[in-house]
Amino acid sequence: MSGSIFEEAAPKFWLLGLKCVPLEPGSKRPAKELKSWQGYLAAVPNEVKRKTWLETYADNGIGLLMGGEAKPGHALIALDVDDDRLVAPVERFLKSKGGVISGKKGKKGATYFVQTPKGTKSTVLKGTDGLGDIDVLAGGKMTVMPPSIHPETQKPYVDWGASLLETSLDQLPIVTPSELKMLGVALGSAEILVILDGKGTHEAGLPLVGRLVAKGATDNEITAIITAFLPEGYEGNALDELPGWVESARDKGFDAGGEKQRQTLVETLVNMTFATDCSYFNDGDGTAYVTIPTGEGVLTYAVRSSSFEQWIRHQAFTRLGKPASRNPVSEVIDTLEANALFSSPTLPVFRRVGGDMDQVEIDLGRPDGNVVAVTTNGWRIEAVANHRFIRGAGFRGLPNPRNGTSLAKLQRLLGLGDNVFRLLSAFLLNALKPSGPYLVLLIEGEQGSGKSFLMDVIKRIIDPNAAKGIRLPDNDRDLMIQAKEFWLLNFDNASGMKGDISDALCSLATGGGIAIRKLYTNGELNIISYARPFVINGISNFVSRPDLMERAIPLRLSPMLEGGRKEEAVLLAEFEEMLPEILGVLYDAVACAMRNSANVTPPTNVRMADAARWILAGEEALGLGGSSTIDAIVEAQDDVMIERVNDDPLVIKLRESTLLGKEYEGTIGELFVALGCDNNSMLPKTPSQLSKALARLRPIMARVGIKVEELPKTNKGKRVRITVEAKGPPPFTKF
Repeated sequence: MSGSIFEEAAPKFWLLGLKCVPLEPGSKRPAKELKSWQGYLAAVPNEVKRKTWLETYADNGIGLLMGGEAKPGHALIALDVDDDRLVAPVERFLKSKGGVISGKKGKKGATYFVQTPKGTKSTVLKGTDGLGDIDVLAGGKMTVMPPSIHPETQKPYVDWGASLLETSLDQLPIVTPSELKMLGVALGSAEILVILDGKGTHEAGLPLVGRLVAKGATDNEITAIITAFLPEGYEGNALDELPGWVESARDKGFDAGGEKQRQTLVETLVNMTFATDCSYFNDGDGTAYVTIPTGEGVLTYAVRSSSFEQWIRHQAFTRLGKPASRNPVSEVIDTLEANALFSSPTLPVFRRVGGDMDQVEIDLGRPDGNVVAVTTNGWRIEAVANHRFIRGAGFRGLPNPRNGTSLAKLQRLLGLGDNVFRLLSAFLLNALKPSGPYLVLLIEGEQGSGKSFLMDVIKRIIDPNAAKGIRLPDNDRDLMIQAKEFWLLNFDNASGMKGDISDALCSLATGGGIAIRKLYTNGELNIISYARPFVINGISNFVSRPDLMERAIPLRLSPMLEGGRKEEAVLLAEFEEMLPEILGVLYDAVACAMRNSANVTPPTNVRMADAARWILAGEEALGLGGSSTIDAIVEAQDDVMIERVNDDPLVIKLRESTLLGKEYEGTIGELFVALGCDNNSMLPKTPSQLSKALARLRPIMARVGIKVEELPKTNKGKRVRITVEAKGPPPFTKF
């Protein structure tokens, strides 16, 4: 079987309901493509996924996911013993529990499979100095299974005792969390080495029993542990003395105030959440998350979210029969957050669209947690995502996509010309790119041109939400908070834009961030960084800075003809009917972009080359035909930027001045005076502002005949040379 381990072994595991995953060649970890493999414990891979795994990973090793159900109320876990000296004692301990001994061996030690009450967490039972550990592998952990090849010995793992594939899980030994805790107390004691040796057991046994009693061990637990760790063939009298040791320890009060005390409500709630197969992780930036099986699927929440708090309250009321007050719930969340930040894995978190160039996933936003998985071979619906998705306020669902041939129906519904619709299609494909940078969409049109309806349609296609459009914020902090909640941001009815917001929007398109002080702290900073596609609409001239315009796909909408309008409800009904096919076509285009992207040369005539390459790689699947989409974007940018710069008060003043047709050379201060800036509120208010305005507008002014050159600085200040050609604004080009 060594040549096709996973292909031959995996179906046997699946047949028995055991959750398994393929391994990365030459390692003990899951295949690198399985970014969120723990999710397959809650939902088994579907038939399509299984077939793909069997074909792709036929020769790989196989790993068994821990934490699955052994019988109602009990989970399958593994005790991974990494010291040969502990193999026999652990096996004797398990035999004392009854049941079938089932395990496997690799390079050293052995691994035993047992049952434990649901909610038992993975941990390490640390051995004292000179002794190995026992890893308790519960939910969220995996162990390599026979006949996988050990990466160091290059020999196959072998069964130890009965094969797990031939053992009924409910016949495995049952080990309680208390017994695991007591095993850890014994392993970590200095006396355990003496007990293992079998000499001087009286001197070692008495203090060891005292330790166990102090931790709340029962008489039966103490007897089982001491008996198991005494060597085979032991002929001493430690077992005869054991009852006296236990009685002495209890008489001396070792158990006073120990584990006998009733659990607090906080402990009960924490243990309750651990018993629900939740898994915890963090994003590496200080935010904790929890993944919860819902019965329909698997969903992810921030630990400090109102949704998770309400889930805890619901669990408390359902299981305890009474509500939990604010303080205990707050302490529970603090504890679970610490567990997620310091004892759980670090994983990336996505909203709506996530992944990489191997697989892009789109969260369908439904209670079942289904996603659309897109690869170079096409798209399919998956029950379990490879990536972790979080849902913000107002998150809405998408329908299942359906195979389609083109977006022609959408074009007819929107009533857009070919060139405008080409630009819109490019933006839609751009918004499904798994990571930035993104070209942004600027929609202009007078009242009655359908700007808001178009934005609503775009939102429903990419990232449906109860909030169809939001106001453009006044500061970068609020902008990044909005980016945290939404994948696609729709800014409705913009009428103007401050320079710092324009700069912040540029950062949002390319993936920049801001640093802000944490609330209620003096020195700690929060770094907020996102890259997001977004749409802004307005009547006209709401964007004036070239930096943002060069990152944009501009659209101008024509007014709707009288008598040609339909009620919005009618249009939306038609749209919803065609939406599944629209999604199918767009997801085909994403697959096309993934296939072609590596072989496409980034365009050099557009600033956002990475975003443009994605569009160029996928445009053939959109069925648009005609000229290049990138050329259409560049032409639209040029038209808008030239119009904007010709409307700029500084450009108008330069043309009106006596500099027309001449060459000016002098300092910025002299130019400030010559232009009369101090007497014109529309012009820069200081020489410094004039200098910055010239630098910002210089590339686009060159296109309309105003050339600005920086000259060496003198003791009089910064000098420039400006040449103004005698030509007016170019004619306006409609598109």
